[in-house]
Amino acid sequence: MKRTFALIMVFITLLCMFGCGRSSTPTKGTAETPKTTKKDIPTLSIAYGDDLHCCMFNVAMIDVDSFANKTFRVNPLNETQGELIKDDEVIAQFNIIRGKTGAESATMMAQKNLDITLCSNTAMQSAYDVGTDVKILSPLHTSGVALVMAPDTDFYGFDALKKHIQNSQTPFKIGYPSAISGPRIVTEYVFKESGFTVTEDPGDLNADILMVDLKGFQNVTSSINSGAVDAWAGTSPFQENAVALGAGKIVLKLEDYPPQGYWTDFPCCVLAARTDIIDKYPEAIEGIVNVVVDCVKYANDNWEKFAEINSPVIGFEEDVILASNIIYTSVPSKEWVDGVEIYFDTIKSLGKFENRLKEAGFDKVKEEIFDFSFVEKANTR
Repeated sequence: MKRTFALIMVFITLLCMFGCGRSSTPTKGTAETPKTTKKDIPTLSIAYGDDLHCCMFNVAMIDVDSFANKTFRVNPLNETQGELIKDDEVIAQFNIIRGKTGAESATMMAQKNLDITLCSNTAMQSAYDVGTDVKILSPLHTSGVALVMAPDTDFYGFDALKKHIQNSQTPFKIGYPSAISGPRIVTEYVFKESGFTVTEDPGDLNADILMVDLKGFQNVTSSINSGAVDAWAGTSPFQENAVALGAGKIVLKLEDYPPQGYWTDFPCCVLAARTDIIDKYPEAIEGIVNVVVDCVKYANDNWEKFAEINSPVIGFEEDVILASNIIYTSVPSKEWVDGVEIYFDTIKSLGKFENRLKEAGFDKVKEEIFDFSFVEKANTR
């Protein structure tokens, strides 16, 4: 009887130890545990890619102590789950979905399987066009886009690239990671404006350029060596990584796309959310926007630490991250908005809008898709 009682007590002790535990994410420090939790708090889903354009949320999940004195902060429960805290009160829980492209995020939002995303502005414009009610809440960065060719390429610049394509006996193949990604849209537009015929049909051998969907960032680095493409347009740090691995050479950066200076400090990725989620949980959305704004500031103020934290998470060496020329910002300036308008005009001129934006002007984007009320408040703290 005594032995049975002892075994029961051991079992209860182990149950308490493991049943009440929670898995952890690597942190520089652990912020104070929240004191209270609101009833009926939402559980939100947040998706972003494993690139420098969208990975800033990782620092709030890992370097917890640096955000401990903020009104809004996150309390990581494990690597992909956390609590959103406001003044020591839990106001939301969230699940992180990493490695998603803009096109994948747009599809998940349309299916209502995703609430919040950090992805390209073009993906969100396209999502709205086909009927998904979304809002762009904040810029994330500018620059960080480039065209990559084989490592033994002996030139840089558009004029040399143009000559190279003109001398090609077959369509010059340019890959892209996602059908509605910023790099794809801009690159196709630039070549069409420069007089090249561009196709997506592999059977069209009369075209100058064949655009190839590589279906994800995981396929871009090896695509030249495999013969799938002659070049690819991507985002940081994939182009810097290709150079470091000896798998590619950057032959054209976004700021050198023609006309010269037109694409300098050009916008790309944004923080966005479904409109119904914003309307239902405005406090939680305010919190996420504030955390992202703090992450942007962290990246600008602690670039080397930012690289150190993100290196193991997104799978790139620190030196590769540090080599990027990306510029982080949460300010929707006139110049930034004008840049998004160029994207809008480009998508429209390429015939990519099919529904709500097909006949619309950019004013509809400003009225229906932009909502900078949260970020403007956050930026004035």
